This record gives sequence, C-alpha cells and structure tokens, in this order.
Amino acid sequence: MIYLRDPNTIVVPRLPNLEPDRFWMALRFFGYEQSLRDWVSGLQPLDPESPTYAQDLAFWSAVSAKLEWAKYFERDHPMIEGARQALGITEQQLDDMWTWGLS
Repeated sequence: MIYLRDPNTIVVPRLPNLEPDRFWMALRFFGYEQSLRDWVSGLQPLDPESPTYAQDLAFWSAVSAKLEWAKYFERDHPMIEGARQALGITEQQLDDMWTWGLS
C-alpha cells in the first residue's frame, strides 16, 4: 500500500500544513523524531527475492522521500496517519503536536 491520495478526492484539512522545520521541531520536542526515523528505516525491504519486494520498495521510497524532501506536511495525509498508527500516537496527541508546531 502506497500512501498517495486519490487525486479526485477533495480534502478539507483539519489543521493547516506544517513547514518542514516546524514538523521536525514538533517531533523532536515531543520525543518522536527517532521513532519516526526508525519506522521509515524499518520499511525498507531487504530481500529482493520477496514476492512483494517491488511493492515494498515503492512504498518505502514514497514514504522516505516524502519525509526527507516534502515542502510541507499535511495533517490529514495518509502517510501521516500511517506513521501515527505505527508510533502508537492517538489522533488527539497528533493534533496537539501539530498545533504546537503551528505556534
């Protein structure tokens, strides 16, 4: 599964986008930066013989590129939701972190 949004879907954001420096600052402040990096690192497929290798590689490539090169981060982006779930953060905790990052 690749975290890409359907281009035909109109999404009204709950919270404004975060610039990369604000996104990473919030992750650092709340202690999730390394956990997020570890999650992304763990997505990288290691076995080219795996039947899902190409799909897994595409997924890891999309997620790692988004985190490294994004011009902004959308609170409601599917990748952010996937990371939230993987890190065991509640929606309210993420909203609080996001709001802090906006301040």
